[in-house]
Amino acid sequence: MTDPWAIFAAVALAHALGVASPGPDFAVVLRQTLAWGRRAGVITACGIGSGIVLHVTWGLFGLGWAVERLPVLLPALRYGGAVFLLWMGWQALRTPPRAATPAAPVAPAPAPGGGRLYAIGLATNLLNAKALLFFIALFSSVITTATPVALRLLLGIWLVLATTMWFSLLAMTVGHPAVRRRLAAVAHHIDHAMGLVLIALALGVLLQP
Repeated sequence: MTDPWAIFAAVALAHALGVASPGPDFAVVLRQTLAWGRRAGVITACGIGSGIVLHVTWGLFGLGWAVERLPVLLPALRYGGAVFLLWMGWQALRTPPRAATPAAPVAPAPAPGGGRLYAIGLATNLLNAKALLFFIALFSSVITTATPVALRLLLGIWLVLATTMWFSLLAMTVGHPAVRRRLAAVAHHIDHAMGLVLIALALGVLLQP
């Protein structure tokens, strides 16, 4: 494949299919949005998009050699990511009910600061070894030494922006006041469900051969 637009279309389509599939990034953005609202979800999405910068750089500019020269890198990402997902899942399971009875009102916990929300999104993506392997495999199949640097930079910018926009759209949709009000009655159960999903993802990473 040598046509620049064909390369761009192939990479963009594969990325769209990959980013839309449920995974740690999806679960974390959904959980943060339901827990704290649109702002929290969008900031988390920006952290995830920032993490894509590293994965794209590795894939587009041939830095995948580090994976071969540092065999411990992928296991470190794998287990570090699993521990992080377990922690996130546990935090979700410990979330108290937001609805309180009139006789025993419970003040909602304050939302985390923007820096922490961003860091959670960034860590979720950076510690996702599958995301790193996805981009390396994707680019190695269509990018060659003859691929212009300008096209590589365009692809990198597009993938980062597309990832951020997708998860921001998810946060804006789920975090819409009307949607959140409808979900308020079952928000506690959704938090627990997201916690179980995150723990299941972590166990899947730990138990895979």
